[in-house]
Amino acid sequence: MIAKQAKQKGFSAIIAVVLIVLFALLGTYMATLSTIGSLNTTQSLGSMQAWFAAKSGADWAVHQALHQAPCTCGTDCCTAINGATISFTTSGAINGFQSSITACSDAPYTEAGSSYCVYNVSVSATRGSPGDMTYLSRNLNFSVTDLP
Repeated sequence: MIAKQAKQKGFSAIIAVVLIVLFALLGTYMATLSTIGSLNTTQSLGSMQAWFAAKSGADWAVHQALHQAPCTCGTDCCTAINGATISFTTSGAINGFQSSITACSDAPYTEAGSSYCVYNVSVSATRGSPGDMTYLSRNLNFSVTDLP
């Protein structure tokens, strides 16, 4: 006599559960990649905005150094510039940034019969607080002279 084989039941349910879990993990991974890509784009744009805020602070510092009341190079020409902070609060691309003159020094030089002053300036532009995901910062260091 031939014995009747029992039908297997429940095997497709296990496969269905495994597939659902795999698709859920794949969906979570794709959502994470999308979020990271969006954040990278935002940070790239913010980095450019930080550069322009720092450049604006640098332009202000150059104007102050070259057009302030007469001072003797090498003495106190950077006093009014050191530690100055500019807050950008108007609507525009750099709204919310702060540009700070972190260092300024001036030194007199004489070369080929011409006397001139060289200003070394450091500017930092920031938005947000360090540690935040949206924190942005850019630093510029430059030198400028009053040589005609």
